[in-house]
Amino acid sequence: MTDVTGDVGVEEARSRFGGVDIPATLAGALAALGTAALLAGVLAGAGTVGYQMGRDNATDELTTGGLIGGLATLFVAFLVGGWVAGRVARYDGGRNGLLTALWFVLLAAGTAALGAWAGDKYDVFRNVNLPQWFDSDALTGAAIATGLLALAVMLGAGWLGGRLGERYHRRADSLVAHTRPGAVGQPRRIVRAS
Repeated sequence: MTDVTGDVGVEEARSRFGGVDIPATLAGALAALGTAALLAGVLAGAGTVGYQMGRDNATDELTTGGLIGGLATLFVAFLVGGWVAGRVARYDGGRNGLLTALWFVLLAAGTAALGAWAGDKYDVFRNVNLPQWFDSDALTGAAIATGLLALAVMLGAGWLGGRLGERYHRRADSLVAHTRPGAVGQPRRIVRAS
């Protein structure tokens, strides 16, 4: 992949279409949510999976392996979600990948608030084995620390996935920039004397 920084067409497209792309970040958040629900279901069937240790009224104590499984689930889910956001947004993949994680946290907070207001049956995250960061039982030091660790994993994976998703478009920009007539980086034809 050749660097196309400084190419007038690429820079103009980036200035017009770059930045935060809300539909792309929402698509990424939905992809992350679906991936997390699917992987958490598979891992829960194989053993324990969780996202916070030290919750007060937990029916089963979360093991270190269960926490690692939960963090791996979040990493893969937000790598996928960030990649989707980066591909859809085209530019600024890292920033858009980060926003997938923030949408997910807002959704978790919203479902927890709905569950607290209308009853636990409306807390969708609890029913599909997704994080319960906003639960009243998650106020111990260990629960807060592991919740912050999970958030860091989500943000890092979202950023990385966004950067990976953006790479496809950088290759396309490079091809366009280097093959159009008069391009600065256009390969020169070698003329052989006969």
